Amino acid sequence: MVIVQNKTLITKGNGDLLVERFNKVGQIEHAEGFLGLEVLTNMKSKEQDEIVISTRWESKDDFYLWTKSQAFRDAHSGKNKRPDYIIGNEVSFFSVDVVRMPIAQAL
Repeated sequence: MVIVQNKTLITKGNGDLLVERFNKVGQIEHAEGFLGLEVLTNMKSKEQDEIVISTRWESKDDFYLWTKSQAFRDAHSGKNKRPDYIIGNEVSFFSVDVVRMPIAQAL
């Protein structure tokens, strides 16, 4: 499993606008190898808002296939293009090497 995180810096006070864009079912839920998505808000950010979109994939190849799909292009173009309140972003890839769960779930 891999986790892809897109850390996005937002003008102060506008983080909720990006969060709301992800608070609905979209095409990513149908993507091959997609395992889940979390939207995280950095509660300590001071100068600007910081939102992290974290997606889980079976493989890095599955993520790249998603980025080459028509559904991805549709989600990132036209009326869904990058809003003015986004200052910048950085994408990171993580391999998941260890997963631990509460003991009640592990049994």
